[in-house]
Amino acid sequence: MSGPAGPPPAEVGGSARRVLRTGWVAFALLPVAFVGAAILGDWLLSVQGYSSGEGDLPTAVVLRAGLPALLVLVAPSIAGAWCGHRAERLGHPGGRALFIVGTVVAAASVVLNLVQVIASWVLGL
Repeated sequence: MSGPAGPPPAEVGGSARRVLRTGWVAFALLPVAFVGAAILGDWLLSVQGYSSGEGDLPTAVVLRAGLPALLVLVAPSIAGAWCGHRAERLGHPGGRALFIVGTVVAAASVVLNLVQVIASWVLGL
C-alpha cells in the first residue's frame, strides 16, 4: 500500500512548479559541470606541479585536486535532488522523481570516483 499521491499537477501551486522546474534546469547542467570539473581538476594538478597524465601521483595531490573537482561534478545533482525534495514537500508529486534521480546520480558519481582512486592506489597504476 502506498500513501496518498498528492494533488494533481494542475492543482499544485506555482511555487512548487517553479522549484521543480529550477531543479530540472540545475540537473540539466550536469554536462557543463562535468567539463568544469575536468578543467578544474587538471588546473589544480598543474598548480601543484603535476600533469594529469602522470601515473604515480601522491595521495595528497590527488585529494587536493580531486575533491574540489568532485564537488563541482555533483553540485547539479545535489541541487536537483534538493529542489525535487522541496517541490514534493510543497505538494508537487513530480518532485519525487527528481529527488531520486538527483540522489542516485550524485551517489554514483562519488562511488565511481572513489572506486577509481582506490583501484589505482591498490593496483599501483
